[in-house]
Amino acid sequence: MNRILRHVVSWLGLAVLMACTPTLNWRETHFGDRGLQVLMPCKPDTATRTVQLPSKNQAIDVTLRMQGCEAGDLQFTLAQMTVPEGVAMNDALSAWRAASFVPLKVQSSDVSVQHWRIEGASEAPSPQRAQVRTATHRAQWVWFAQTNQLYQAAVYGDAKSSKLDEAAEVYFSGIKLP
Repeated sequence: MNRILRHVVSWLGLAVLMACTPTLNWRETHFGDRGLQVLMPCKPDTATRTVQLPSKNQAIDVTLRMQGCEAGDLQFTLAQMTVPEGVAMNDALSAWRAASFVPLKVQSSDVSVQHWRIEGASEAPSPQRAQVRTATHRAQWVWFAQTNQLYQAAVYGDAKSSKLDEAAEVYFSGIKLP
């Protein structure tokens, strides 16, 4: 009987500890070898893939490095690409921004883009922040550059996600460039 009681108490203690675990467990993580730090609400997975970046009358293959995780029904991503020589940073940023809107089936003209401030980011192109809400999804993005590197941080959720704005604010404010 005493043994059963100990098991029940142990399981109840574990259940209480799990209930106290925050959904968004913010932690500082590092991205790449340039010293970029970001707050992520979960342990990120990493991936690398080749994407095509439109440039003038052709598409150029570039390597896109990413990290991302899911917490509290939200997805958090951070991606980086090195802009090839001969491609204007503003053009690369515009192409990436437009490509980001395609999965949500919105046009660039339908999305409000604002200037954003990130300490250590290049001023040309200046950091930008955007958000969109569709019938099924919500998303917020920040794009910024440092030398010949372009970055995109994003938070995605469903249309009813009430925590997305607050989570995006914490996430984007936690970006630190060396």
